[in-house]
Amino acid sequence: MLHDILQLFLIFFRVGAFTFGGGYAMIPILEREFVTDRGWITGEDMLNYVAIGQSTPGVIAVNMATFIGYRRRGFWGALLATLGVITPSLIIITVIAAFILNFSEFVYVQKALAGINISVAVILVSAVWDLGKKSVTDMIGLALAVIAFIAVVVFDVNSIWLILFALIVGISVKGGIFKK
Repeated sequence: MLHDILQLFLIFFRVGAFTFGGGYAMIPILEREFVTDRGWITGEDMLNYVAIGQSTPGVIAVNMATFIGYRRRGFWGALLATLGVITPSLIIITVIAAFILNFSEFVYVQKALAGINISVAVILVSAVWDLGKKSVTDMIGLALAVIAFIAVVVFDVNSIWLILFALIVGISVKGGIFKK
C-alpha cells in the first residue's frame, strides 16, 4: 500500500512538473499513465473523471489527481496524488516570483514561452479531439458538440449554460424521459 501511495505521488509529481498548459494538457498524459500503461482505471473511468473534474469547482488537474488517487488507495492515495500534482507548480511559481522582473525582460524567455504556447495549443487540440472521439458516440452527441461549439465561438455563451443545457438534454434523451 505504501509503495502504491508513493508511486501515485511520484507519477503525479512528474506529470505536474513536465506538463505545460494546465489540466487539459495533462489529460493525454494521465490517460497513457493510468489507462494504457498501468491499467489502474478504464478509458470510461477517465472520461467520467474529466467530465466530473471540469464540472466541479477547482482545477481539473487537481480534481483528477484526487479522483484517481482515491480510486487507487482511498483517502491517502487522494491526498498524495493531489500533493504530487500541485507541488511542482508551487516550486516553479515560487522560483519565478523571486525573479519575475528579470525573467520578463529576457528575449530568450519570451521566445521560449511563445514556443511553449504553440505546443500547448497543439496538445489541447489533440486532447479535445481524443475526448470528442470517445464522447460523441451518436447523433445527439454530435448535435450537442456542434451547438456548444457555435454557442462558444459565435455567441460567446458562458460554459455553465452549455453544461446545464447538455445535462438537461442528456437526462431527457439518454436517461429515458423521452424513451418508450
